[in-house]
Amino acid sequence: MKVKLIWMLFFMIISLQAQEIYVVNSINEIKVINIQTLSVSQLVTVNIQEVGYITDIALTSSGDLYAVTNGWQIFKIDQSNGEATLVVDLPIGDPYTALVSNSQNQLLTSRIFSEQLYSYNLDTDILEFVGGNISTPGDFTFYKGNLVYPNILNDFIKAYDGNNIINIGCSIPFLYTFVNDFVDCEINNVFAFDQFANLYRFDLETEDYEQIAEFFNDTGLLNGGATHTEWMASDCPVVPMETVLCNPLSTNDFNYSGISLKTNPVEEIIEFEISKPIKVSYVLYSINGKLLKKGPLEDDTISISEFSSGLYMLQFTDKSGQLVFQERIIKK
Repeated sequence: MKVKLIWMLFFMIISLQAQEIYVVNSINEIKVINIQTLSVSQLVTVNIQEVGYITDIALTSSGDLYAVTNGWQIFKIDQSNGEATLVVDLPIGDPYTALVSNSQNQLLTSRIFSEQLYSYNLDTDILEFVGGNISTPGDFTFYKGNLVYPNILNDFIKAYDGNNIINIGCSIPFLYTFVNDFVDCEINNVFAFDQFANLYRFDLETEDYEQIAEFFNDTGLLNGGATHTEWMASDCPVVPMETVLCNPLSTNDFNYSGISLKTNPVEEIIEFEISKPIKVSYVLYSINGKLLKKGPLEDDTISISEFSSGLYMLQFTDKSGQLVFQERIIKK
C-alpha cells in the first residue's frame, strides 16, 4: 500500500509539472510557462559573469535543472536561488547549443558546426562522444524513443534512432526551443518556441504545426527550454519514423529581421536585401567552426572571394549582440 501511494504521488506531481515549459532567455533568466493558462513566471536568474551565457537547459528524472553555456561547460542550477555548480568541462571548439536529459540520467549536447553529439552520465561522471552529423541551432527532445531536433539550418526536423538520421518534418526559422510534454508512449505533445518567443504546437505524425501564443513581452529572446517529462519519451520503444520530402520554410516566410539573401549558392560576393532599418555585424565560420571573417555589414554585401568553394556558416547580430539572421552559405 505504501509503495502504491508513493507512485500515486509521483504521477500526481508529474501531471502538474507536465503543464510547464521551462525556458531560458538571452540574459540567463529562467522562466516557467504554463501551457494551460499561457502564463509566465520567473524562476531564477543565473549570473552571466560566473557561468557565461546559457544556450540551453535540461530537466532530469529527479527534477534537477542543468544548463550548457557558451563557455563549453555544463552547470547544475539551484532552482531556489540561481546558483550554478560546475558539472563538467566540454571539449573546446564551436558552441554547444542543445541540452536534454534521458531516462538513463545522461545529458546529451552537441556542437553546432562540427555536428558532434556527446553524452555525459551524471551517475558515472563519464563524458562520451556519441556520433556525428547531429547538430541543431536550438534544442533536442525525445519522441517515441527517437532523439528529435530542428536541423542546423532550421530546414528540417530530424530524428535519430541511435543508428540512422532521417527527416521527419519541416522546421521553421529560428526554432530554438523544442520540447515534449510527454503523457505516455502513444501521446506526445511536442511544443516549440522560436527565438522571438512565439509558441508552436507540432504534430510529428502529420508534419503539421500551428502557432498558439506569443510571449516575447514576458520572456524576451529565448535560447532553449525543457520539460519535466520529456526524458520519459527516451524510454519508449523506438518507433520508426517516416521520411519526409518537403520544401523547408525559408527565413523569408518568418522574416523578423527583414534580412534575406539575394542568391545562394554564391560565387564571389554575398548579397542581401534588407527591408528594415537595422545595423548588424556579421561573423563567417567554416563548416567546422573556425572563425574566418567578421565585421559590420557596410553595404549589404560581403566578399568571400578569398575563400575556396564549399560550405560556410554566416550569422548576423544586432547592436545588443542578439542573433537576428543565420544561413549556411554555399560557395561555388
